[in-house]
Amino acid sequence: MPLNKAQLIQRLITMLNKPKTKSNVETAAQELADAIEEFVKSGTVTGVCGGAGSLLTQGKVT
Repeated sequence: MPLNKAQLIQRLITMLNKPKTKSNVETAAQELADAIEEFVKSGTVTGVCGGAGSLLTQGKVT
């Protein structure tokens, strides 16, 4: 599945409009980190790997 920037933006808008994040930096930071983690994990990595434990070459995240 490709990275979905529009979905990330919507999640951030929703998070920033919650009353509990407007004046609570720790809660806002945690929710922001969760949104970014979900966004990154939604990507697909493709490429060529030389074998077990070797580096990914000619790779990309979509």
